[in-house]
Amino acid sequence: MKTDKRLMVLFILCMAVSFAAYCPDVLAAGKLRVSVTAFKNKVKHVYGGRNIGKGMAEMLTTELARTGRFIVLERIAIGDVVGEQALGQSGLVRQESAARSGQMLGAQVIIRGAVTEFSDAASGVGGGVQIKRFGMSGQSKNAHVGVDVRVIDAATGQVIASTYASAKARSAGGRVSYASPNFQIGGGMFSSTPLGQATRSAIADAVSFITASLARQDLAPKLRIVKVDGSRIYVNGGRDAGLYRGAQLFVYSEGESLIDPETGMNLGSSDEQTGIIEIETVKEKFSIGYPVTGRRFRRGDLLKTR
Repeated sequence: MKTDKRLMVLFILCMAVSFAAYCPDVLAAGKLRVSVTAFKNKVKHVYGGRNIGKGMAEMLTTELARTGRFIVLERIAIGDVVGEQALGQSGLVRQESAARSGQMLGAQVIIRGAVTEFSDAASGVGGGVQIKRFGMSGQSKNAHVGVDVRVIDAATGQVIASTYASAKARSAGGRVSYASPNFQIGGGMFSSTPLGQATRSAIADAVSFITASLARQDLAPKLRIVKVDGSRIYVNGGRDAGLYRGAQLFVYSEGESLIDPETGMNLGSSDEQTGIIEIETVKEKFSIGYPVTGRRFRRGDLLKTR
């Protein structure tokens, strides 16, 4: 009897794990599209300072992508993307492999930043870094990095959240350091220095803040009806949005937008529920359902889990 109970418990656990693996975030909202612009460098007299803002933004872009919570759009090297599309239109590459123009995604959230502190105390220079190309210091180094970060709603231009992220790092004496006017923020040599360690730590704090701030906002892409073909209803989300076969969604027809007369901000709209659909087929980026109740569904209708 005990063996049977254990087998039953094990079976239930396996089913739960399988369900979680198939649908890790049931009916989760889609990922936000985020872009990071090059940081402004507000620290003067920094050795190799022209790379700091771009380097910081590239590090933040990488770390945001690594979280897996966002669709991170390339904006720092946007010229390369545009150039590739122009090359595709020039006739110099095969048309079937050419990058098509007009397909780039727009960002829902913009991350802007400014480097306000970037110093190595061992250099002896105010707020900047003054390191010889090759140097060996017999004393310890105390590095300090600070960045101001703003999270902006791309639709309204409103600053959703802002923070100051800073970090310090210290090394034991006798370490060899290297720098040049073209040193790369985030490079191997840089990362091994106290300044590199402090930079990584500050960026990590910024990523944690951005993730937490956006989790509290209702900015995620909404599920909507893409197409109605008889009794087949196409939805703009699939496995990527956590949908699964058998999921039921409430259909709402969006009403007139409510604009605050004082601020001019869009406060939302008065939505009317028109029915329920059930998902039957799930693809990676879209799903197909059929009506359970209601009718006269239209392209653009909003879908909610409740």
